[in-house]
Amino acid sequence: MKKKNYQQLVLALSLLGLASISFAIESINTAQQNETAAPSANPSSMACPLNSGGPSLLGSSWRLKSIYGNDVPPELQLTLNVGKHAMMGLSGCNQYQAYFAQVGHRGFKVIKINQTRKACPVLPTVVGGPTINVGNWEGNYLRVLGRAGSVAQKGNQMLEFYDVNGKASLILTKQTQLLSE
Repeated sequence: MKKKNYQQLVLALSLLGLASISFAIESINTAQQNETAAPSANPSSMACPLNSGGPSLLGSSWRLKSIYGNDVPPELQLTLNVGKHAMMGLSGCNQYQAYFAQVGHRGFKVIKINQTRKACPVLPTVVGGPTINVGNWEGNYLRVLGRAGSVAQKGNQMLEFYDVNGKASLILTKQTQLLSE
């Protein structure tokens, strides 16, 4: 029985390694495609395609505050950093990259979300109290981010993403420095 369990463990670890390599190759290929894309002759296309109607979001860093009005527990770190063609960050326990394309003047569409595949923990809050299922928060965050269609910056410190019905779905607060991973 132990030999069979050992063989299953070796097989599972091998498959996990192949999946990680595949993810890394796909990320590299996507990054290379984005870097080699021909620049547009339109100078306004050099701005960040994730347009909030305010200052450029390019290079800005944010921390998730709520999903559809449900406050994120302070023990969780869900972050978003804005790049030219992707939003990336920590989705709870995994790293993610959400590639997007501009739609119209103020809209966008998430094309694809890649993420690492680490198992997420369940965190205790207080002895005998409720727990925090990090995987549930991560799944909800990425699902809602993938369905967002527009974004608005509120002042300097808040960013709101809206779903296709115009309802505020994600609220993030500005980070002054990147969180360590």
